Amino acid sequence: MSKDIGDLYVQYYDEIYRYIYLFTLNRYDTEDILHNTFVKVMQGINSFKGKCDVKTWLLAIAHNECVNYFKKHKMEKVNIDNLEDVVLTIDDDIGKRLLYKEEVKKIINYIQIQKEPIKSLIILRLMDERPFEEIGKILNKSDVWCRVTFFRNKKKIMDILETDKDTI
Repeated sequence: MSKDIGDLYVQYYDEIYRYIYLFTLNRYDTEDILHNTFVKVMQGINSFKGKCDVKTWLLAIAHNECVNYFKKHKMEKVNIDNLEDVVLTIDDDIGKRLLYKEEVKKIINYIQIQKEPIKSLIILRLMDERPFEEIGKILNKSDVWCRVTFFRNKKKIMDILETDKDTI
């Protein structure tokens, strides 16, 4: 691998941090998981074969670290009151639009009740706009599975937002 760990850290820190933060909604847990992620990257950098993009490989490690962290700490839900840093857009019939804080809270509530790997799929696509092919590699699923599962869940999210539209 031509890049050293310091270069990877500098280049991908923000994206990896954002993914983990969207998973935890907690800066302290995010920092712990981010640290564990880069420890794993250091341990596995020489075995990286280049079969996928470096960013995909890093996100896959971060994903696994998030799942392991939640299992280890027996966490099922995160505190959704801390949403100042979460900005979401969603494609609706008109096009992309920025979501209001109350809408974001409803989507986060929906995401938190999902099991893995659907939870990560929604985060990677809705919140981070990753391509389905890349998400499939991260989650070890086909891009078709990712596409179909995401659109089913997006429909449910849109129904939730539409149902409560008058209260927003």
